[in-house]
Amino acid sequence: MKKIAKLMLLLPIAAVTLPVQAATTFTEGARDAVTLHPSCRTEDTGLTAIGVILPNGPDIKVTMGKSKESSIMTLPYPDALISMDRKGKVSNANPVMSAAPSFNYSALFGMDTVSATVAAYGSKKKTEDTKMVFWKLKSVNTYDEKTNKLSEIAYLPAGAFLTVEMGFALPKFTSTSCLKTLHARGAQVARCDQVDPETKKVLASSEPDIRKKRMRLTIERDLMKNPLPEHCGEGLVATVEPTDEEVETLKARMAAMTP
Repeated sequence: MKKIAKLMLLLPIAAVTLPVQAATTFTEGARDAVTLHPSCRTEDTGLTAIGVILPNGPDIKVTMGKSKESSIMTLPYPDALISMDRKGKVSNANPVMSAAPSFNYSALFGMDTVSATVAAYGSKKKTEDTKMVFWKLKSVNTYDEKTNKLSEIAYLPAGAFLTVEMGFALPKFTSTSCLKTLHARGAQVARCDQVDPETKKVLASSEPDIRKKRMRLTIERDLMKNPLPEHCGEGLVATVEPTDEEVETLKARMAAMTP
């Protein structure tokens, strides 16, 4: 895979499994990273890959307020979901822009992205951007301080706690919009493969367990620099997610990976 990270040979597994509680709420216009915590819970399985698909259009699933009903919106979006780039140029909303996989403690993964058509954004009206982000565990050597030995691991054992990070850029809300809070919910998928309990090897013939949960990212309006118009009251809250078809595409890609 692309952008393979250099191995940190002197980090034992214990050093990469620290429980870190990272922020998931950011102010409009931010450039930051959100931390993901993938894991496998079933005995005799091991984590071999992680993938995330982002809600950046051109079709997105939208829920307004606390409604339990969602609708599919296609460009052009309504005024509430129109945003600005960092230079203030108005464009269609793309809540997670230029996402890129990174990691903090792990140093165990190869990383890759898939680009496709997205909601237009930026001064050049860019319509091609990251849609999917991947981390795939590679066969690596790790150093055990107690035994002073190097050992190979091809998966992360069930129950082990790992953190990886996804960097991003966020748009700004237009001054005329009533949008106060935008929840971006990407779909996060972990691939857990069956492991032989005796040899501790991934079974090549096993069916992968594809585990899905949400990647949560909340974008808050900067009310000091960008106050709500008077007629907006307390403002609008919207939740955007990838479509069901996009999620299924991610799951299929994860299932097709070779552990």
